[in-house]
Amino acid sequence: MSDINNIKEFLNQFNFTAEFKNIENHEDAKLRRFKDKWLFITTLISLGLMFMTCIGFLLLKKDSVYAGAALNGIIGLTIALCGYYVRGKTR
Repeated sequence: MSDINNIKEFLNQFNFTAEFKNIENHEDAKLRRFKDKWLFITTLISLGLMFMTCIGFLLLKKDSVYAGAALNGIIGLTIALCGYYVRGKTR
C-alpha cells in the first residue's frame, strides 16, 4: 500500500497545464491549402514521369543493362505509393 502512496506523491509533484492552440486565420489556411495542393500536384506529376520513364526503359530496350534498375524503380514507386495510401496522412 505504501508503494501506491509513493507513486501518488511522486505524480503530485508535477504541474500539468493545458493551453489552447492558436486558431489558424482564414488567409493562413488558404495559403497552406494552396501550397499543399501544388506540392501534391507537382509530386504526382514527377512520380508519373518517373514511372513512365521506367516503363519506357522496359518496353523500348528489354535487353538493356538498365532494365533491372527500371524494374526496381517501378516496384519501389508502387510500394511507396501503396504504403502512403495504407498508412495515410498523420496530420
